[in-house]
Amino acid sequence: MLDDALRALPKVELHCHLELTARQDLLKELLSAKGHRIDDAVFRRDYLITEPVGDLPTLLNIFLGHRDLLDSPEVVERMTYECCEDMSANGVRLLELRYAPSFLCDAHPSMSPDAMHAAILKGVQRAEQDFPIAVGLICLLQRIKTVQENQYWLDFAIEKKADFLAVDLADNELAFGPEVFAPLFEQAKGEGFAVTIHAGEAEGPQAALNIQKSIELLHADRIGHGVRILEDKAVLEFVRERGTVLELCPTSNWLSGVCASREAHPFRHIMEAGIRTTVNTDDPGIMNIDIMDEYRLLRDGMGFTAAEFAQINAWGREACFIPEERKAEVWPD
Repeated sequence: MLDDALRALPKVELHCHLELTARQDLLKELLSAKGHRIDDAVFRRDYLITEPVGDLPTLLNIFLGHRDLLDSPEVVERMTYECCEDMSANGVRLLELRYAPSFLCDAHPSMSPDAMHAAILKGVQRAEQDFPIAVGLICLLQRIKTVQENQYWLDFAIEKKADFLAVDLADNELAFGPEVFAPLFEQAKGEGFAVTIHAGEAEGPQAALNIQKSIELLHADRIGHGVRILEDKAVLEFVRERGTVLELCPTSNWLSGVCASREAHPFRHIMEAGIRTTVNTDDPGIMNIDIMDEYRLLRDGMGFTAAEFAQINAWGREACFIPEERKAEVWPD
């Protein structure tokens, strides 16, 4: 399947962190406006992750540099619009963007949560007018926050229920297991939100089991990552029987140390084990990738065929939380 046909393939992107999608030229503009001299080598070192960093916590810490530049609603709106534009240019028709309001607001107290959210909505709405794409938002809670802090942000999502499709939970899954957050996701489900949970990503004996716990205790409809599912046969069988979709992010998993190389990612093994898989970028700006890079990896590094790509996107379309009528408006017959 040549690049032109691969780019034209209607795609679903289910796992993308909006805060980490900024184009390099936007980041450089922001740095320049703050008086920083832009040196390409220093920029790559400090603002891009292009080689494995050793472990997931280290990876997460590097994200703070991007976050600290996103200091106004105007910047957030531009980043949102440009993210949608880039996705559409590479064939994405259904795009779910997740963001943690606490993550941005912690660094920028002068930017209110309401103003930040309004800027994101404005960027999305402009993009949906300009491109054949349907975009949905997911409110992300942070494991490193207390239950009480996360309750505040869940209430924020409930207040803006018309704008959010789902609620997510991310950050260090080994230090902060799912049990303590169960009441929050019980409430989220009761409010009608879909749920996707980061689980089975970090290295550790509990990683695979966290996938099952996230489904049982947090009511996860989908699992973000889940790449370590092959490490526990009982969990693998549990997920396969339920038909739960995994949001796999090959390059991100390589950069966080899950696999020795991008080509060694277990995507094909997971799919051939009977698990519904989707391909996603996770953090395309900071990782210097786009969705086409992930598809080329599957094509060239793992031998995926056009039929297999079609199956992946059929699973993605079905699992996407965007309402069916909106999907139909942008998805070709």
